[in-house]
Amino acid sequence: MRCIFLSLLIILAPLSGCFGEEVEEKATPTLTVSEVSSAVRGQYMTIEIDSNVDWTFNRSDGLFYIDEFGVARDSMETTFSSQKKSLELLILDSERETVDISITAGANLWNATLMLEDSPDYMLVDGRRAYDTIEMLTSSHNNRWCASASVHEGGSAYESAAEAMADEMWDMGFDFVEVTRYDDDPDQLNVVGYNWGRTNPDEYIVIGGHFDIAYMFTPPGGGTNEGANDDTSGSTVSLEMAQALASMEFDHTVVAALWACEEEGLLGSRAYVDHLPENVTVKSYMNFDMVALNYPIVPLSEPIIGPGGEIFEPTMYEWQISIAGASDANMQLMYDWVGTTIEGDLSYEPTEGNPINWQIAESCASDHCSFFSADYPTFNFFSPGGEISFWQEWHSPSDTLEFMTAKAGGQAGMSSGFNSLVWASLDLFIRIDNSDATFQGRWYSEP
Repeated sequence: MRCIFLSLLIILAPLSGCFGEEVEEKATPTLTVSEVSSAVRGQYMTIEIDSNVDWTFNRSDGLFYIDEFGVARDSMETTFSSQKKSLELLILDSERETVDISITAGANLWNATLMLEDSPDYMLVDGRRAYDTIEMLTSSHNNRWCASASVHEGGSAYESAAEAMADEMWDMGFDFVEVTRYDDDPDQLNVVGYNWGRTNPDEYIVIGGHFDIAYMFTPPGGGTNEGANDDTSGSTVSLEMAQALASMEFDHTVVAALWACEEEGLLGSRAYVDHLPENVTVKSYMNFDMVALNYPIVPLSEPIIGPGGEIFEPTMYEWQISIAGASDANMQLMYDWVGTTIEGDLSYEPTEGNPINWQIAESCASDHCSFFSADYPTFNFFSPGGEISFWQEWHSPSDTLEFMTAKAGGQAGMSSGFNSLVWASLDLFIRIDNSDATFQGRWYSEP
């Protein structure tokens, strides 16, 4: 009987699937993707995907994808679980004609070249909306003179404007908004909005421009009422960025600021840095000061007459991006980011009349100095409209929106300059947020 039993066991074992265990057949990969052939610049779009295996997404420059937490990601290739059935993309408002995407699942490949179409509606950030903002600021909130200056009305117009902008930021959807009122420095009424970070809330990415303008008798031009370029333009860009950043999700905390008393010696931004909580660090700061006339605005071919009878003969509208405050390796990384943004993602094609230059250089001519002096990395954006325009408008009654718009060839020209600036800034902001999440700021020190 024992021999018979052993014989049967040997015969039946191969037929039993290894003693009763079923062998799972490997699934044949399948992939179905919704048909898409175009995308709208500056907007989100969603693609439906169905695969029974994990699938991999590849992209060209000119777009980011949105992860499951709503955070924009800059990876060129990403693999997703088969459970993920849709892909959300952010299409940048670039000068590219097309963007390329592909999806693979096993041996299955789907790819598409999406033709880019202009958006009839306001985009995520938009120079047209920015022009509306600067028009509002220069018509409803003039004479924004710092309260710490003793030669004028004590800053009441500035304070009223600051409170109004705080209300605007609350309406944008920030998690918290304040007009700073430091006990030891009560004149520094910075307007600051916070959108708390998902994974690194104590690491801030800060954007800002100064909200005060040169008061009467300020050299060299004698002061201004509008300060359209210096620095209502920077405040405008900060607010345009802010309305988008308040609605988006990020790993790090977003801080959008309008600084007080820059004209008195960077007092508002210095006070902010000095009063940062002990547990907080700044991953990076982006500064906007005199940024009205830049690419793609083409300088005028004929002279124009300014509000005071001055003659403006245009030369070039140069856009300059200066990087400071990091270790050598990280400054090179920041420098490379700018190149990828300008030349790759946005595909800008500057000319001799509207060049775009980026450099590693320190300067204490604006609020970025308050940050890099504290060992925080900074980007400073500066595009005053060429040397002639700078000296005509700097702290001068000539610094009006009407004159500046004329130099841009009209409202559409001015809007286009704002548009290129806000898209470049948003692209860089996303790259900063995506950089090593374990890095604790203070890039000045080597790891």
